[in-house]
Parts: sequence; C-alpha cells; structure tokens
Amino acid sequence: MTAQQLKNSILQMAVQGKLVPQNPDDEPASVLLQRIKAEKKELIKAGKLKKEKPLPPVSPEEVPFEIPENWMWVHLGELFQHNTGKALNSANTDGQLLEYITTSNVYWDRFELDCLKQMHFTESEIEKCTVTKGDLLICEGGDIGRSAIWNFDFEMRIQNHLHRLRGYIPDICQKYYYYLMWLYKDKGMIDGRGIGLQGFSSKRVHELVVPLPPLAEQKRIADVLERALGAIG
Repeated sequence: MTAQQLKNSILQMAVQGKLVPQNPDDEPASVLLQRIKAEKKELIKAGKLKKEKPLPPVSPEEVPFEIPENWMWVHLGELFQHNTGKALNSANTDGQLLEYITTSNVYWDRFELDCLKQMHFTESEIEKCTVTKGDLLICEGGDIGRSAIWNFDFEMRIQNHLHRLRGYIPDICQKYYYYLMWLYKDKGMIDGRGIGLQGFSSKRVHELVVPLPPLAEQKRIADVLERALGAIG
C-alpha cells in the first residue's frame, strides 16, 4: 500500500465514524441539526438570509456509505451558507479596487497569495464576496472540489469560480468537511457536469449529501486525521 492509499484508507474510516469511538454523552446529530435550523430561521427573520425552498429528506438511494446510528445524512446547504464570488468584468469600475483570489490561488489545505490581481467591488459585493477566518473555500472549476480553509486574520474577496461556505452556527467543524471534500474527490463523488466548461455548481453544492456527526465527534475526527495524515507525510 502506498502512502497515498494509506491516507485515503484512514480518511474513509474517519469520516464514516470508524476511527474515533462514539461518545453517548455527545449531543446527538438530530439535536445539532435542530439548533442549526433554528439559527437559520433567525437569520431569515432578521433579513440577513433569504428564505429557501426546503430540501427533501435524503433518500436511501443517495447514501454513499454507512454511518453510526447517532449521525444523520443531510444536504450540505442545510449546514452552511454558501455563495460564489464576483464574475470578472473589466468594464465595471463601480466601488473599491480590491485584491481577490480565484481557483488558481486555492490548493488542498493551503493558498498561494503571491501576485494577487484586483477588481472593483461595490459595498454589496464586498459583503457577498468577502471571506473571513474559518470560511471553507471550494473550487467550482479547475480541479473541481479542491478545498482549503481560510485561516488568515485578514479578509479577502473571491472571484465567481470559488464557493464560500460559512456554517450557520460558528462552532461547526469546517475541518471535518474539508476532509469530507477530500474523500469525495478521491472517490469520484464530485465531478464536473454540463456541456463545455464543467464545474461544481451552487445547486450541486447545496444539494450535496453529507454526513452530520455530533459536533464534538466532528472535532475529534478532524484532530485525529490531522495527526495521522501528518505523520504519514
């Protein structure tokens, strides 16, 4: 077994709940989901979020692998606010001239920020297209699904081929879902669709079926994976 195959095997076990023991004292995933839904409802009520058509329950045919009984299958859009950035338009000079990143700046678990380009952003575009510490970024095009967490103390704008995912509750473990993207990419579960330029559309991000472990377990899995994968090199 190669080092990469070993990493993928550990990753598969971990995100399925087979690497870290379940703790009966953890808040169940069902209760966590209700907290997330309540927070989302408050954001809608405050006018900070548009009301969406509810997603249907995940069907058995959509489930890609087995998970522990105290976990749930949900859609990614139930857990995260997500949107893409601003499309390039050289004719548009409204707003502030600011630096931005695109797919060429995002690699697995890291960013390359040399020689950043600039474009104009209005106040509303700045709000929509700005990433802050802890946001998970996913490539829509290029190496589809490639992901990294923005862990810098400064903010940055994004171009439209990047998805910004921000949890409805701040303590959701972004690192667990980063590792899940890695697994889904390795398993061919994230692929380009469409004619011509292919990509990972906002609709597909919203509807992507993902496991929801208890919050404490998400963090335990992410910590174990970080140590185990780092040790392999």
